[in-house]
Amino acid sequence: MRHTEYGYVSPAENHCYRDLERWLADKKKRERRAKKHGAFSLDKNKEEAIMNFGEVLEELKRGNCVARKGWNGKGIFIKLKKGESLNTPNNRFNEVMTHDFIYIDTTGLRTNNPNAPMDRVPWLASQTDMLADDWVVVE
Repeated sequence: MRHTEYGYVSPAENHCYRDLERWLADKKKRERRAKKHGAFSLDKNKEEAIMNFGEVLEELKRGNCVARKGWNGKGIFIKLKKGESLNTPNNRFNEVMTHDFIYIDTTGLRTNNPNAPMDRVPWLASQTDMLADDWVVVE
């Protein structure tokens, strides 16, 4: 028997307590790290859902706008634009995209840089974007 802060315990019990303390310490570290990087932020008393890229594609197909928490600029998002038929009104044959595509919208970018581009352009995901787990739905 060993004397610990929990009283006299056997070596096996001491090992269990030590593992429990490590787990609790790791959990606190993970919570602090998540809070520091904005993984859990309260917006109108609700927690934001953090998604992976597979979930992002489903949200885009539902018509939602999504963004990464890790993106430097605020007010930036991506959205899916549905393809159109070539038989559009006003004979816009040369202007129509017939397949769906994803675009990034920076028109609402909030920055101190007066030369920052404020555009809507087609977007292609980087490997970093595809492997990220910090995606959120934006309104």
